[in-house]
Amino acid sequence: MFKDERAQVSFEYLLTAVFAISLAISSALIIQTLRTMALEAKAKILTIRAQTIEQVMA
Repeated sequence: MFKDERAQVSFEYLLTAVFAISLAISSALIIQTLRTMALEAKAKILTIRAQTIEQVMA
Protein backbone atom coordinates (compact mmCIF):
# COMPACT_ATOMS: atom_id res chain seq x y z
CA MET A 1 0.00 0.00 0.00
CA PHE A 2 1.37 3.37 -0.98
CA LYS A 3 1.63 6.36 1.34
CA ASP A 4 -1.13 8.22 -0.51
CA GLU A 5 -3.48 5.24 -0.24
CA ARG A 6 -2.78 4.84 3.48
CA ALA A 7 -3.39 8.56 4.03
CA GLN A 8 -6.66 8.32 2.09
CA VAL A 9 -7.82 5.33 4.15
CA SER A 10 -6.86 7.05 7.41
CA PHE A 11 -8.73 10.20 6.36
CA GLU A 12 -11.81 8.15 5.51
CA TYR A 13 -11.68 6.44 8.92
CA LEU A 14 -11.33 9.85 10.56
CA LEU A 15 -14.36 11.19 8.68
CA THR A 16 -16.36 8.10 9.63
CA ALA A 17 -15.40 8.49 13.29
CA VAL A 18 -16.30 12.21 13.28
CA PHE A 19 -19.64 11.43 11.63
CA ALA A 20 -20.40 8.68 14.17
CA ILE A 21 -19.56 10.95 17.10
CA SER A 22 -21.65 13.80 15.65
CA LEU A 23 -24.55 11.42 15.12
CA ALA A 24 -24.32 10.16 18.70
CA ILE A 25 -24.24 13.69 20.12
CA SER A 26 -27.17 14.78 17.95
CA SER A 27 -29.18 11.74 18.98
CA ALA A 28 -28.46 12.40 22.65
CA LEU A 29 -29.61 16.01 22.32
CA ILE A 30 -32.81 15.00 20.54
CA ILE A 31 -33.55 12.33 23.15
CA GLN A 32 -32.94 14.80 25.98
CA THR A 33 -35.24 17.37 24.35
CA LEU A 34 -38.00 14.79 23.86
CA ARG A 35 -37.59 13.59 27.46
CA THR A 36 -37.92 17.15 28.75
CA MET A 37 -41.03 17.73 26.64
CA ALA A 38 -42.56 14.48 27.88
CA LEU A 39 -41.93 15.39 31.52
CA GLU A 40 -43.50 18.83 31.02
CA ALA A 41 -46.52 17.28 29.31
CA LYS A 42 -46.88 14.74 32.11
CA ALA A 43 -46.79 17.49 34.74
CA LYS A 44 -49.41 19.47 32.81
CA ILE A 45 -51.66 16.40 32.52
CA LEU A 46 -51.36 15.71 36.25
CA THR A 47 -52.21 19.33 37.05
CA ILE A 48 -55.27 19.28 34.79
CA ARG A 49 -56.35 15.96 36.31
CA ALA A 50 -56.05 17.34 39.83
CA GLN A 51 -58.02 20.46 38.90
CA THR A 52 -60.74 18.37 37.24
CA ILE A 53 -61.09 16.09 40.25
CA GLU A 54 -61.21 19.13 42.52
CA GLN A 55 -63.98 20.70 40.43
CA VAL A 56 -65.99 17.47 40.34
CA MET A 57 -65.73 17.03 44.10
CA ALA A 58 -66.74 20.63 44.82
